Amino acid sequence: VNLTNHCGFMGGLQKNKSTGLTTPYFATSTVEVIFHVSTRMPSDSDDSLTKKLRHLGNDEVHIVWSEHTRDYRRGIIPTEFGDVLIVIYPMKNHMFSIQIMKKPEVPFFGPLFDGAIVNGKVLPIMVRATAINASRALKSLIPLYQNFYEERARYLQTIVQHHLEPTTFEDFAAQVFSPAPYHHLPSDADH
Repeated sequence: VNLTNHCGFMGGLQKNKSTGLTTPYFATSTVEVIFHVSTRMPSDSDDSLTKKLRHLGNDEVHIVWSEHTRDYRRGIIPTEFGDVLIVIYPMKNHMFSIQIMKKPEVPFFGPLFDGAIVNGKVLPIMVRATAINASRALKSLIPLYQNFYEERARYLQTIVQHHLEPTTFEDFAAQVFSPAPYHHLPSDADH
């Protein structure tokens, strides 16, 4: 998406181009995700580099593309967060090896798992689903955490409680099928 005119979830990125011009974005009726992509964020000044590292360092799930022969090391991005790392290693024949690193307290999530080999055609969908599920698994560790639909249900219940008018079903049905007669109010034109 173009960050200058995007109206959805921004994930802390700015419309003023200070955190980049575009970024990958995904949304359904139940999920909204924006990705902090290091190569799309400016690093031409100390301020922009600080912003870039702040965004990347605060993310709980990191997706890493590694073309190196050695395994990716968790400490490359110094952060207290980064509870889950999904590392993608390109192989031959459009296949990709997946390495999942997670902190011990993080519950299982999928669909990808450590050591999975994935075809390039399904790689984007599988990585995105795994990142979303990893984020959900992390949120499940937060005491008293409510999913968006639980919070929405609570708001709706509050609205109902504050605007409820006591009536019987019979009275309600009578008003629906035989509403009160319309009373014409005289206006200045009627005189």
